[in-house]
Amino acid sequence: ELLTSCGYDISNIPVYSSGEERYSKNSGKLFSIVKKNENVDIAPWMHVGDNVHADILNAKKLGINTLHADWSEYNHGVSNHWKTKDIIGESICKTLLLKQVSAFHQNDPLNEIGFKVFGPLLLGYVSWLANQLKIHKIDKALFLARDAHLIYKIYNEYFSEEHVKCEYLYISRASAYMVGMTDWPMHRIWHLFGGKNKKSIKKILAIAGLDASEHISDIHHVGFPDEEYIPVSGEEHKVHWLINKLFPYILLKNTQHREVYADYFKTACEGYKNIALIDVGWMGNIQSVFARSLGAQWAEKQIHGFYLATFVGANDNRSIYNKMFGWLTNYGHPHDKCDLFLSGGVEIMEFAMADNTGSTIGYKKTDNGIIPVREDSSGSEIEYLKKAARLQSGIISFFEYVKPLIQKENYAALSSVVLSEPFFELIARPSSAQLDALSSLTHSESAGSNAERIVLAKKLPLKDKLFPGEKYIKELNASYWKEGFKRINRKKFWAKYN
Repeated sequence: ELLTSCGYDISNIPVYSSGEERYSKNSGKLFSIVKKNENVDIAPWMHVGDNVHADILNAKKLGINTLHADWSEYNHGVSNHWKTKDIIGESICKTLLLKQVSAFHQNDPLNEIGFKVFGPLLLGYVSWLANQLKIHKIDKALFLARDAHLIYKIYNEYFSEEHVKCEYLYISRASAYMVGMTDWPMHRIWHLFGGKNKKSIKKILAIAGLDASEHISDIHHVGFPDEEYIPVSGEEHKVHWLINKLFPYILLKNTQHREVYADYFKTACEGYKNIALIDVGWMGNIQSVFARSLGAQWAEKQIHGFYLATFVGANDNRSIYNKMFGWLTNYGHPHDKCDLFLSGGVEIMEFAMADNTGSTIGYKKTDNGIIPVREDSSGSEIEYLKKAARLQSGIISFFEYVKPLIQKENYAALSSVVLSEPFFELIARPSSAQLDALSSLTHSESAGSNAERIVLAKKLPLKDKLFPGEKYIKELNASYWKEGFKRINRKKFWAKYN
């Protein structure tokens, strides 16, 4: 039954099980049973196995030709399932450490990371997601571009439920901020200009839908020389002040855009009451402005966000009509996992989910309705996307590998958070091979622009590794992937991490 459920056609193939026959290879008697029942001639008989005693030595005693399967192993080590109470998640993770697994992924570091790290992670998350859609009686699931494109593909291929209508929705922070801002909570506007990747005043105001050249006097009033000026550390309060001065213009511009473009969102929700938004997550800003873009429809619907993780800031966006759920971290809990996300996990996760269709930068009205306008990938982003495709190929190979396990009755069991352990291990204790594959990646955190990118973990000159000082501290603080930075800039630069 197990072989059949895994897709093997054994209708004309005799199958012998030690448990069913009450004889084993270890005793040598199972070989005699097979010979007798199948009338096998010893001379052409070839037995292949991985156990030296049972498969090789005992078979040779009977004159059977043997081949030792030394590419295979069965050694899970000490089990901790009595602690985790999660045999399935632990078993899958330990299986991926066995050498025979290498036959199922390419001999490529990024492909292997996709198979062994992000494959298990997404198996757990999408299993949890499928279960949540059922529990909350969701009738329409919207997968948000671009980070949810692979989640959308995996769900449709391996988990899809007939009662849930699915759609891929083109949206981004840049496009959503131009349509869905209906109020002005001052504590929530830092996301317009925060982050390591600094932007000019012109670009900051463009995110909010404003032309900076029309507000030069306000720019001067808060202390900035011109629209091309890039604020430095310590001037965040001036940017905050400027945006708050201009909030009536921002809300007016949003109202104008909403009257023209909101039908794109309304059409996606039309006729459905329980709506799910699906994305990798973090603060819930897109869900918040998406809900507001619906206008009066918002109060008639229940909108649920099902995310890989949500952080503390998501509390600012929750409401009785706007619920958010995180699988690995929920509103910043547990703190240890949230800290790892904020120490490089976010950027590496977004790399794994990267899509080459171009970020949504706005919408356009046509005779056929509202369509998304997407950004062309920049030269600096193209190489990044090629690497992401190699990793994602490994993820898909993993799902093909575990496909027989993915059944409706298994969703709850497969949503094991233990399946996230290889991911958190990668962030906290990367191997040398993982460092080589990932540390030189770049990241763009700016809404509306993917061309301006910062390396995840900058490699320093040898003298700064041997004598870490002010420059080392500055670059460490500026890096996205903290442990990656520490390891590639270690004093013992010749050492390797397993």
